[in-house]
Amino acid sequence: MIITISRETGSGGHTVGKLLAEKLGYTFYDKEIVASVAREMGIDEKLILENGENMSDQDYIDMKSGFIPHYKEAEVPYEEIKEAQDRVIKSIADKGNCIIVGRGADFILRGRSDVINVFIHADMERRVRRVQRHEGVTGQEERIRKELEEKDRSRTTYYRYFTGGEWGKVENYTLSLDAGIFTKTQCAELIIKAVGML
Repeated sequence: MIITISRETGSGGHTVGKLLAEKLGYTFYDKEIVASVAREMGIDEKLILENGENMSDQDYIDMKSGFIPHYKEAEVPYEEIKEAQDRVIKSIADKGNCIIVGRGADFILRGRSDVINVFIHADMERRVRRVQRHEGVTGQEERIRKELEEKDRSRTTYYRYFTGGEWGKVENYTLSLDAGIFTKTQCAELIIKAVGML
């Protein structure tokens, strides 16, 4: 069984995936995919981390129009990163029993009968509070909110460009969970229950 986890930034999707892997004894993949793609392409991990599931509105417009300035091609090779990620994710899935976080894995593995796609979300207030705890800060709500909104928008844009679909849309997923209502542990337990029912 392969479980893909798509998540809003600050919703705790990474943590849910990690808990799930521990409870099920599955292999967990998140930043490990970034490292594999960077090794395969011979480029900096930071470039993959920032552009392997995010795309600015301007880059979307440039790529859709077919006019990409040469400096941008060298700066962010989106197509090459996407192809390498696809290969890595398909290779991981072929090994079975794993949790894959982000990077459009739900789309990459579409059509397989051994995949469950999960979307983790939470309301903005809870996401802001979670980032505050993670960063060890108080206040700064406006900055954090803007950063979360920007990250969501860039993931939406990336997903739209490469899949033609809408990131976060309910029909893309087997299960959608509100991590603002359920704890991370409860989310993991609900996913395990769903796996057991299939």
